[in-house]
Amino acid sequence: MSIVRRLSLLPVIIILLTLGCAEKSVEQGKEKPHVRGIITDFEEERGQVLIDNKEDGGVDSGPIWISLNKDSELIIEEEIVTVSLNETLVGRSAEVWINGVIAQSYPPQTKAVKMVIH
Repeated sequence: MSIVRRLSLLPVIIILLTLGCAEKSVEQGKEKPHVRGIITDFEEERGQVLIDNKEDGGVDSGPIWISLNKDSELIIEEEIVTVSLNETLVGRSAEVWINGVIAQSYPPQTKAVKMVIH
């Protein structure tokens, strides 16, 4: 294949790559929560809540401790708040998005990127 033909394909390849990346970022915004369930406990010293994690279909996958980073987004009743986690959240439903790192303890522990409490 000549250099001219290869160079003429370059803009097409760049456009396809750009469109592929744009779709992925839209999908990430609609990503399902990694943890979903009822907050069953609060640990004041560590600022963590214990969530009884339920997978889609109601399958119980066990409890997990969740804490917030400094730049985590906390949404309570559809309003972004700047308060920290506390004992008043026990008994409420929560959805949590994480960065993928989970400590291998029992129960496991992780930090939320985003937490929505209903």
